[in-house]
Amino acid sequence: MAIDLNKTRTLLAAIARSYPPSTLLRDVFFPNDVTFPTEEVDIEYKKGNRAMAPFIASGSGGVNVSRTGTSMKSYKPPKMMPKRPIRIENLNKRGFGEELYSTRTPDQREQELRMRDIAELIDMNTRRIEWMCAQLLVNGSFTAKGYSDDGKTYTEDTFTLDWTQKDTLTGGDTWDNPGADIYGDMKYISRAVSANANMVPTIALCSFNTGDYVLKNTDIQNYLLRPKENLSLMSIAPRIQSPQIVRLAMIESLNLEIFAYNGLYLDDDGQTKQYIPDDYFIMGVPGRGVQLFGAITQMDNDEVYRTYEGKNVPKVWSEVGNDARQIRVASACVPLPESTDDWYTLKVKG
Repeated sequence: MAIDLNKTRTLLAAIARSYPPSTLLRDVFFPNDVTFPTEEVDIEYKKGNRAMAPFIASGSGGVNVSRTGTSMKSYKPPKMMPKRPIRIENLNKRGFGEELYSTRTPDQREQELRMRDIAELIDMNTRRIEWMCAQLLVNGSFTAKGYSDDGKTYTEDTFTLDWTQKDTLTGGDTWDNPGADIYGDMKYISRAVSANANMVPTIALCSFNTGDYVLKNTDIQNYLLRPKENLSLMSIAPRIQSPQIVRLAMIESLNLEIFAYNGLYLDDDGQTKQYIPDDYFIMGVPGRGVQLFGAITQMDNDEVYRTYEGKNVPKVWSEVGNDARQIRVASACVPLPESTDDWYTLKVKG
């Protein structure tokens, strides 16, 4: 039986077997995903609360206490809908990696190009999700903005968390100063997250230039010169794990592993930027956050509206008059932490 690559359900099965690009921020801090059958998702996150039970006078029936620390609401995640046309000129010439004197037909090239385009559109959605994760970790918010199909109607939506664990160093405390107390700053951040989240932060991510500050710091170099049997605080052994990731160190005294991350993306203006900007250091509890995906409603080729639950929902339709086929992959996602006390972001040079 022939497989119809124009049907959304067929393409969804194929997408389940594709491999997204590596995304460190998402994988470390928002590794879980939940899909919803509706366009709106249920958002709930919390801040720590250490209220004690109140004393009461003899004979009292009790004292009402408030529920605090939880934020709950319904939210419609911003949609991503990158699309790409396949035209005759894309099919009549040799494809990427194809033999110079190939016997492939335009129909065969179209099917291969279609699946490759879908994979690339999924990658674009994944990079946008990584960008949202980065914005939440660095700024506590992100703004989704764009234009509708008419190219005129502009929309903007800002998603903001109730997040306070951040600081900016100035003066002689900045980490570019070799005499800065970098280890002391790390210890303070670790204790702050442990106290507020009631969990020990075991991972830290920073930009490449921030990693260089750590390696060049005088106090850290002095720690490493001391006999290990007398002071086993840390081990500094940089190791490249991928073109974007370097494992810098293990701070045994804090149970903290440090990575430098140089993931890049093209912003809406076509400029190459880092997910973690220069001079930033993020320490947190891994594995707690979640990606929430709203459902996608679209008209299929049989002119019936259907709602699909999933992370990436493809759609293929023909434009007979233009001798073209359009390919689109839609996604509606918002990353969400378990608690806004789970991480601390330090701008190490103000």
